[in-house]
Amino acid sequence: LVVNGTPLALTFVSPDECKQLSNPTADLVMVCCKFYHLTQVLPLIASQLNAHTIILSALNGIASEQVLIKEFGAHHVVYTVAQQMDAFKQGNALHYRDQGQLVIGAMTNAPDELQRVQKTHELLAQAHFTHSVSDNMPRQLWGKLMLNVGVNQTVALYKGTFATIQQPGTARHMCLAAMHEVKAVANAAGITLTSQDVQHWIDILDHLDPQAMPSMRQDLLAKRACELDLFAGTICQLGRQYHIATPVNDRFYQHISAMMATYN
Repeated sequence: LVVNGTPLALTFVSPDECKQLSNPTADLVMVCCKFYHLTQVLPLIASQLNAHTIILSALNGIASEQVLIKEFGAHHVVYTVAQQMDAFKQGNALHYRDQGQLVIGAMTNAPDELQRVQKTHELLAQAHFTHSVSDNMPRQLWGKLMLNVGVNQTVALYKGTFATIQQPGTARHMCLAAMHEVKAVANAAGITLTSQDVQHWIDILDHLDPQAMPSMRQDLLAKRACELDLFAGTICQLGRQYHIATPVNDRFYQHISAMMATYN
């Protein structure tokens, strides 16, 4: 791996080598694959678990934690959002201007969940890993989804960069409209998102590297599968469930699906 032009030397063991260690399990497992690969890595995650292992999912959307909880139990999982990064990966080279951070937090006030969050905070602090702890994780999780739904899909559709939606115009208007659809769906689902939340996430967007691009745009450029079902797919489905119109996300789903079909 090459990061910002500098080779990155990592110390690691393969899954097979890990089995030969005296203590083959982990204190912390971080899941950083794409959502459509999650089921494939479940056995690898399982091989690292002991009774006290904590699992963090840096995946986009609001679904990965539920998959992990169903497979391994809620006592292993701490809810996580990855945000504020503008990394671009091409081959084995990664470039970023803004490193971003993980945000962790509890979805409830249950003492055991709060303890897991505190333990995770201590582990990340010990590793000098950039992170923060949210006091309203449901709002944080849905807020990041709202940003992804607007930003990832708009930039993918317009085949642009962050600059495409950092300036006034049709693309920025579409991004905002998609985010407001997420806000309406979230409110129907019992999650409080406001216009102030929309502005908060737009402020984050506006400070990212204008020449960088979000993950969905990178995936489509590389002719890889993208997380359309995790973004527009989720919002359109919930919109139907709560009887909320989602015309912008419907358009995203139709047009980005057509773009992916041309890559086959």
